[in-house]
This record gives sequence, structure tokens and C-alpha cells, in this order.
Amino acid sequence: MKKISLLVLLLTIIGITGCGNKTVSDNHVKKNTEKVLNSSSKTWVFDKSISSNMEKHTLSNDISVSSMKKTSMETTWSTSNKKFHNGAIEYHQVSLKKWKQGIESHVTKEAQNTIHYLTVEQINASLKKLGANVTIDQLSDLIFLQTESNGVDLTDGFIADGNHLYQVTAEYRDVEDLRTIERGKSYLDTGVKKDITNVPVDKLNGTWVAPETTTSATDSGKVLIKDGFFYQKRFDSIERSAIQNLQKYSLVSLNQNNTYSEQKRNAARAGYDLSQKSVATGDSLGYLYIFLSKEKMLRIGGGQTVTYDKLNNIIAPSDLSTNEIDVFKNSDNHSSGQTASTLTAKSDASFLEMSKSINYLTDPEAGQITDRVPAE
Repeated sequence: MKKISLLVLLLTIIGITGCGNKTVSDNHVKKNTEKVLNSSSKTWVFDKSISSNMEKHTLSNDISVSSMKKTSMETTWSTSNKKFHNGAIEYHQVSLKKWKQGIESHVTKEAQNTIHYLTVEQINASLKKLGANVTIDQLSDLIFLQTESNGVDLTDGFIADGNHLYQVTAEYRDVEDLRTIERGKSYLDTGVKKDITNVPVDKLNGTWVAPETTTSATDSGKVLIKDGFFYQKRFDSIERSAIQNLQKYSLVSLNQNNTYSEQKRNAARAGYDLSQKSVATGDSLGYLYIFLSKEKMLRIGGGQTVTYDKLNNIIAPSDLSTNEIDVFKNSDNHSSGQTASTLTAKSDASFLEMSKSINYLTDPEAGQITDRVPAE
């Protein structure tokens, strides 16, 4: 009897231990996702999209990879402290139960019968097609999102693994005819490629050149920096923009700014992470300039990344005279609250083109000409 009792006790202990291990295993996938997303800031750029056909209420098991090019996909996610941002829209995480309640609350009771949730097997098939090395054991292993502003639920679930973020369709509705629906997307973390540290703006003064640039009327291959302003010559004009230290902006305000989000996407496509710790500027042609150090800068745009090196700490008067700098400075005190974005020299007179802003990273109206005044 003692042997039997000991055997029963041993089996009981093993069973309890086994159950405990299973609980840990069940939560492992979600914990790993939360660990990846707990970073202060990450940018995820589109990598791949998949889809399936469906007819009425039947979803095909055949999944195909979309032929869309990476550069044609605008969707880029930013994550910070477990929150998600898509452009200016912010999302917070909700439980599976609350997510389902939200999905079903937006349709009538009769229409709720048309809602279908993908099975674990279907989700894992999507993940496999996206190239993921991770699977889920239950739908609650996924991260579900709801908009911060009005509580609208996304129909997708998310899972992160290493430098990949996977967005998989978790819900679909009955349809009347044959159609193709999206099954998921994968994204790459750009932060693991290029790390950009904050650079003191007051250390950037001088002449910068891009040795590999073929000079033209719109691109001299040279920029001039003086006291936080970025100057370059185009045709018979000198254009000016403000160098912005993004640490001066709150992370919330940046993530809600559409202009910053667009520039962040441009940087992400080139493999760089424009973030709150960046020092950067833009220009009237839509280029993004990011300072990697006190001696090196990148220009991103037009499908190219161009490197600029700091030539020296001085500015030759033939490139930008003290008088021209003073003309720009005087415009900053303009009674209208506008500032000069361009100085143009003509044979008979020089004039300034005024703008509401020259903060190209955060202001959609930056560089837009609102007035033309004599240069003084």
C-alpha cells in the first residue's frame, strides 16, 4: 500500500509540474511579443503581404504572396512602450474578450452570424506563409488593438519575433461573391539596421559636401550650416530650412504628426530610424537630411541615399555671405509672424520669399510661399 501511495503521490507531483510548465509554454509567445514591443521606440517597415480567396463564408486554405513592391506600400508601424502608431493614429492593446466584444458591437445581432474568427490553424498557416518561425497555441497569444481616440477595433492580430512584426487577419465576414481578402503582412524593424544618436546642433556649423553628387542647378552637392539653419543654393536662390532637434518634441506629439510620420516612412524605406533622438531637417524638394554625427550626414529621397561629409567649420563668403545671413535673420522678426525660406538675387533687386514655417520635419506648410518682400 505504501508503494502504491508513493506512486500516486509521485504521479500527482509530475502532473502538477506538467500543468505548470504548460501554462508557461502557453504564455511564452505573447510574453516574447510584449518584450519586443516594450522598447521605447521602434519603426516597422513593410516587407511582405499575403492573401486568400473566399466565397460566401468559406475561406480558402490556399495562401498566396502579394506581388506588390515594398516601395508601393505606405503602411509603416511605430511602436513605443506597448502602444502602436500608424501615421497619426494611436492604438492601445486590448484583451481577446474585449476585442471580440468590440467587433460584434458594431453590427446588428442578426449580422453577428456573418462574423467568423480565424482558427489557430489558419493563423499559423498565415504566419508560416509570411516566413515566421513562431506559432500560436491560442488566439489570445496575439496582440489586439483598439484606437485610442474612438475605440474602433482592428480586425487583425499582431505578433512580434526578433526583428519581425506580423499582422495577421483574425476576423472576416460573409461575402456574396468570390473575392480576395488580405491574410496578413510582415514588417521589418529598421532600428536593428542603423542606429542614430543625438548630435549637438551647435557643432554642425560649416560647409558640407557630397563627393559623389553630380552637380546641377537644383543640386550643388554642397550645403552650408550656420547657427541651426541649413542653407543651399538652387538656381539663383538660396534656400533655408531649420535644423530640428527632435528631442525637444514629446514622443506623443511626434507620433501624432502626419508630416513627421511621412518623413519617418521615408527614412525607414532607406533602412534608418528617424526618431525622437534624431537631429534632422528637410527641404522644398522633399528630401530628408539626417545627421549621423558631427562630421557625417545623409540625404534620403528620390530613391537614393547620399552621404555628405563636413569639409570644414567655416563658410566661404562666396558660398554664403554674412550680409545674406543677416538678411535671413532680419526676416525672422517680420511683423506678420512669417519667416524667409528663400533669398533670390536679381540684377535689379533681391527679394525674400516668405513662409509660415521652415520646420520641414513637423509642419506641412513649411516652405510654402505666402508672400514676397524686398530683401533688407
